[in-house]
Amino acid sequence: MRQSIIYFLFLSILIGCTTENTYIDNPKNETSSNNKLYKPELIGDLNYKGPPLYKGAPFELELSLSQTSPVLTTLTATLSLESGDYVVSPYTTQDYLGVFDLSIIDTAHIEFEGNLIEFPPPIEMFFSFEDLPVISYVGSTRLSRLLRISTVRDFEAYGEIFFVHEPSCLPYIVSFVITRKQGELSVTKTGTQIPNC
Repeated sequence: MRQSIIYFLFLSILIGCTTENTYIDNPKNETSSNNKLYKPELIGDLNYKGPPLYKGAPFELELSLSQTSPVLTTLTATLSLESGDYVVSPYTTQDYLGVFDLSIIDTAHIEFEGNLIEFPPPIEMFFSFEDLPVISYVGSTRLSRLLRISTVRDFEAYGEIFFVHEPSCLPYIVSFVITRKQGELSVTKTGTQIPNC
């Protein structure tokens, strides 16, 4: 009996040690202010085109650009949620991993400047399981970030928006590409996916 227990433990340890485990170190709520990238394994190299558009998402997310000078432009994401739904702001004081995060991936041509601007401002929501209010987006919110462009040439720059839709508790990644062709800037949403976190 004792030998069979020892054999079983040895076999369990052997299987556990040979199984490939992946650990993703998710940044905390300073993502927007410090431009740290939430980077699940599905993010590829510079030519990452993103997953196909996800049908049936419980939100709408529209992207736009507003160029203020040859080197500065504002990227705006308009997030529209259904009644009762919310997304946690990166400026909340609570320790959430699923806050709204706007990221540019692997490019030398664009970088964020300044902080994420939220309009209208998010609201404080109180939950029985939290001591402090959770600062969250409800309804429709415009989220803008200034971008500095460091080249005069045409380029493609890939980015992602990550957040957890509540109360469904489902994470979403919306991928996009910012393109300059013949001097004209544009932004195109390339995919929406529920990642395997």
